[in-house]
Amino acid sequence: MQSRALLVECSLEAVDTAMADLCAFAADALPIEGMIRLEIAVTEAMTNIVLHGDLPAESTIDLLVRKAPEQVDVEIRDPGPPIPPNLLQSSPDIADVDPLEESGRGIPLIKALSDALDYRSAGRSNCMTLRFTVRGVE
Repeated sequence: MQSRALLVECSLEAVDTAMADLCAFAADALPIEGMIRLEIAVTEAMTNIVLHGDLPAESTIDLLVRKAPEQVDVEIRDPGPPIPPNLLQSSPDIADVDPLEESGRGIPLIKALSDALDYRSAGRSNCMTLRFTVRGVE
């Protein structure tokens, strides 16, 4: 398994740059469908941290990307307050979310696009790990 660490400044521009680097690194592990899911879900997660994470000044987001054939894991660490547990546990299915709502789609979208989501928080250290695998053709 190969890995790459990225340090991302807490800005939307830095998220865009990091996503380009992440996608370039992971592109040979997943087909285009998997890469699209990865790019949308990880961008959404990092954008939520930047916009809603209440991070201390000069904070950074740490990414660790691990790839193997047909699998990519992305670990996202930030020093902000934790996501309220009810947002992760009771988030609606993406099919039940109104696409015209201004907010509330992020976590359901991340959950729907990733193949596994793990979230841990201790103090002011949060870690969300997302797994993306090759999905079978239905």
